[in-house]
Amino acid sequence: MTAHPTNPASADAGATSPSGQPAAKNPRHVTVFIIMDAGRSDYVRPETMPFAHGLATASLQGSFESPPGFAQRTVLFSGRYPDTSGNFSQFAFDPDNSPFKWVKGLGPLGKAVQPHKALFPARVAIQKVTAWKTGATEADPAWIPPRFLPYFAPCGDRAPLDAPGALGGPSLFDVCRQAGLGYRYFANPVAGDDEQTHELLARELREGGPCGLYVVRLTVADAVGHAEGPGSEALRKEHLPTLDRRLAGLHAALAAGYDSWDFFVCGDHGMSAIERRIDVQAALRKHCRARPAKDYVVLVNSTLSVFWYLTEKGQREVEAVLTRIPGTHVVSEAERRRRRIPLDRRWGDRMLAAEPGVLFSPDHFHAAETAVNGMHGYLDKREEGHGVLLLASSPSRVPARAVGLRPLVDAFPTLCELLDVAPPEGQEGVSLLQPPELAIPQLAQ
Repeated sequence: MTAHPTNPASADAGATSPSGQPAAKNPRHVTVFIIMDAGRSDYVRPETMPFAHGLATASLQGSFESPPGFAQRTVLFSGRYPDTSGNFSQFAFDPDNSPFKWVKGLGPLGKAVQPHKALFPARVAIQKVTAWKTGATEADPAWIPPRFLPYFAPCGDRAPLDAPGALGGPSLFDVCRQAGLGYRYFANPVAGDDEQTHELLARELREGGPCGLYVVRLTVADAVGHAEGPGSEALRKEHLPTLDRRLAGLHAALAAGYDSWDFFVCGDHGMSAIERRIDVQAALRKHCRARPAKDYVVLVNSTLSVFWYLTEKGQREVEAVLTRIPGTHVVSEAERRRRRIPLDRRWGDRMLAAEPGVLFSPDHFHAAETAVNGMHGYLDKREEGHGVLLLASSPSRVPARAVGLRPLVDAFPTLCELLDVAPPEGQEGVSLLQPPELAIPQLAQ
């Protein structure tokens, strides 16, 4: 495997021709967009990520605030908030169009499908039968109990990211196709190992690939943060320094091979340490006389539980329980509006939000045995923090300055401006390259 230089000052020295003379740089402009999954801005410190920290001092830098929900990629790649895009979570309440309607026929057998790793084959079986019966391309039922599954349909945000029209509105990739601009999207790495995608991108940059845009997601901060927590010794002493070296290698390959370039690093959300676990479903079983799947439906995510009422009894009984669950608060309609959470019924009659550091466990997305010591998706970002924002460019292209805290939607028009393509109508961000007075304040806390 080829070694990568880690000192940006030595990047040009590595580019030579077979004769030993400095190689001519590629005159084509290239933008590299790196999504540092769960990359908190405060990870970029001299002791954990020295290269990124040094680069930030001479670059446009700040932090990104992720909006509520679990559809960050729609925000990131189309510049639209959840209440505009209609993408908020992995599943929407849609009993009329649910691909899981057939699961009702399992009857009592459905109760055997429990969220345990040993029963993962049952989850896969539901996925395969659903795809076979309906032709649905997205049919993973997660760990949603079979009695609730017929009420849900997968959200459109789960389609392949760079597919035409995948996000329900013009995406960055749609804009590139329309402008005739070549791009390369490196999909998520296998088993959370970033080495493969990192090496593929580094090789293309060294070889002067034909694209004007390269997009890669590096996932180690998210994987380790969930498993061990954002403050774990392994993350700070092993994984973040390794990630930093990979960023340095990509930056060096870019600066050595191209005259004009952008190196844009974006943390799509933060990560909070888990301090307390709350079992929402146990509270309902103990205190609620309404019948699940008869009077109400619930989707329990790690930091947000969402309820739909099927009867007046369901609403009355559930509402009485929600105010008694510690470490949570009931999300009002006014808060939903303020935070740009969709108000239509597909996304819930009522929401219960976990306070910072609280984890809803068990939930409908993790096996019971899964170790979860870090989580994101909180409405209150005080503990979760914000994502890194770092934009370095070739000399005299993007001036170095601090831009403060910016909403994640601003990444999309920034990329459009870097690529010299017009952002589509309907996007809601403001380019980081525009004057600071045009920036829209981040979401209210």
